[in-house]
Parts: sequence; structure tokens; C-alpha cells
Amino acid sequence: MDVQFQKFDISAIKILTTLMDNFPASTKIGYVDLYPDEQDDTEKREAHIGVIAFLRHENLIAHEMGSASSFILTSHGLTLFGRDVKNHLASLLQQYEVD
Repeated sequence: MDVQFQKFDISAIKILTTLMDNFPASTKIGYVDLYPDEQDDTEKREAHIGVIAFLRHENLIAHEMGSASSFILTSHGLTLFGRDVKNHLASLLQQYEVD
């Protein structure tokens, strides 16, 4: 059996790039937030909800408690963009200690 990634890819890329563009602010990524003109596409909506669940399970995104559809990228999620927040912060702290 072959896994079809098309629906997954569409939502995953939209979610992750939206969160990266707004990092570190929490951002609404619910279906209505990202696809306001496609509310009647129930198949795409179901896939989108599944992608959010998958990304949360894999610790790529984290739920922000302020809103049902607000999320942030985790440090693990940032690595998908070649960013390492722990090294970044460690570098800043080393500079702080030198000053």
C-alpha cells in the first residue's frame, strides 16, 4: 500500500510556513484561518485537522493555550528550517557573559 502525501503536503507546508513567518508569536492555523475561501471542502478540512494532530504528535508544533487554533513552532519544528534555537540562545548567553 502506498501512502498518498498530496493532502498532507498542502496543509503541512501551509501550517509550518505560516508559523515560521510569525515566529515566535502564536498563530491561528485552524482550517478557517488558513483556508477562509474553502469552507465547503470537507475532505481538505479533515486532512488539515489530521495534519495538525500529526505535527503535534511529532512535537513540531505546540498548542498555545490562548486560543483553540493558536500554535507555535517548537525547537524541533524550527530544525525543519535549519534553525537551532538552543544553539542560538547559548551563543547569546555566551556573549552576555563576555560583556
